[in-house]
Amino acid sequence: MKKWIKALPFVALLFMTVVAQAEEKPKVIRIGNGGNSLNLPQASGAIGWVNEQSLLEKEFAKDGIKIERTYYKAMGPGQNEAIASGLIDFGSAGDLVTVVGRAGGLPYKIISTSGAGGSNIYIQVNPASGIKALKDLKGKRIGYQKGTYLHLAFNRILEAVGLTEKDIRGVNLVNADAQAALATNSVDAIVSNSDRPLVDQGVARLLFDTRKYPQFKSGPGSIFVTEAFANKYPEITRRVLKTLLKGYYWASKPENQEAIIQSSVKNGGTYKHIKADLIGALPPKERFDPTVTTKVLKDYQEIIDFAFKRGIIRRHYNVSELFDLRFQAPALKELGYDKYWIH
Repeated sequence: MKKWIKALPFVALLFMTVVAQAEEKPKVIRIGNGGNSLNLPQASGAIGWVNEQSLLEKEFAKDGIKIERTYYKAMGPGQNEAIASGLIDFGSAGDLVTVVGRAGGLPYKIISTSGAGGSNIYIQVNPASGIKALKDLKGKRIGYQKGTYLHLAFNRILEAVGLTEKDIRGVNLVNADAQAALATNSVDAIVSNSDRPLVDQGVARLLFDTRKYPQFKSGPGSIFVTEAFANKYPEITRRVLKTLLKGYYWASKPENQEAIIQSSVKNGGTYKHIKADLIGALPPKERFDPTVTTKVLKDYQEIIDFAFKRGIIRRHYNVSELFDLRFQAPALKELGYDKYWIH
């Protein structure tokens, strides 16, 4: 796998430069983003900063190419549906989403990670549910969004205490709906991201927190592009990725962490929870490392293997089918970031 990465030809940069001279250009670039609990047209983190600064619009203004963004409340699964319907060209999602999508025949490839830091996972329970420990989840109604990084992490957590999804009553809910279901006793517990307002209100109790058990955190997410777009517009694809990488460089700076927290608050998160989620996490430079390394490829292959063995996906495949590494190295080199994230 390491040889595969090292074999990536930097002649790709020369090739793309030549291709760019004759390459036709799209009229619009359609980008999918994860939504938020407030249903606002806004993302957070590195991509949120790129959007707020209109970096893609500025990059392609001279070409007359418009940027069209869609924010999906259903997060990664919503983007998978959009890909299947031919509605977007690029997107970003958690680790399991693209593994599931590719197994189901969706014609896209990962061209970069969306940050190596991963996400913390929290399990919140109804105090009246009788759930005192993870093993008590057996037979209970658990709300979580299937096909996402939460789904994958929850499977791993269950298996650590000798349970599987067959031992619980899973309810497929996006995060905001899961919070509402827990508040109304429609479920006994939920698997969530960092926001925990019900815990603050005394309505729920925090049962599990991956800040204490980092081995269960999610893996690196992904930035993906459809094969049709990448093959038809390789130079445009490189420029889109180059612009997004500027966002990851900005997000990797310690002085910008407060701005990242504030951006997440605008998406409906709670300041103290978002800040607490970052405490003890990886340093910003590591957390917002978008590079595809041998470890990233190994992690994704393990996800493919895990998902296949548990029946989450029905087709097993090699990780090389999921990644297209033509674009990242040339984009990093052009920006002068090729030695910034050193592994």
